[in-house]
Amino acid sequence: MGIVIIFDLWYSDVHSSGMPVPPAPKEGVVYVCICNQITDREIHGAAHLGVETLDELAETLGVGTCCGRCRECAQQVLAEGVAAVRNVTAATIANIQVVEISSCSVSSTCTIMDTRDPAVANDQREALVA
Repeated sequence: MGIVIIFDLWYSDVHSSGMPVPPAPKEGVVYVCICNQITDREIHGAAHLGVETLDELAETLGVGTCCGRCRECAQQVLAEGVAAVRNVTAATIANIQVVEISSCSVSSTCTIMDTRDPAVANDQREALVA
């Protein structure tokens, strides 16, 4: 809640000064890093892709690399995103079926897949089995 208030104050100050600024965020989007225009959704997306530390977040999205005021908030948002990913991962693991590798032959349509992203399949097979 405090981030939104700070953003609203910053946005109205900058907007009234005549400086070019991006449009105000859509409802439900919170800018965490104003310098690099990074939202909470982008940080959660980075967590989904495997980012787990603030240093990794700074390297991938540039969060906290300018003025640094967003680092504490970014750490909190990242922790929320990582926790959500771990909860989803635990639920996904519970639904995994064990299949004997020998049951997949060259002529069968079995495909080895990354359970985190069903669109990513082993490139040695042509068929994608969901």
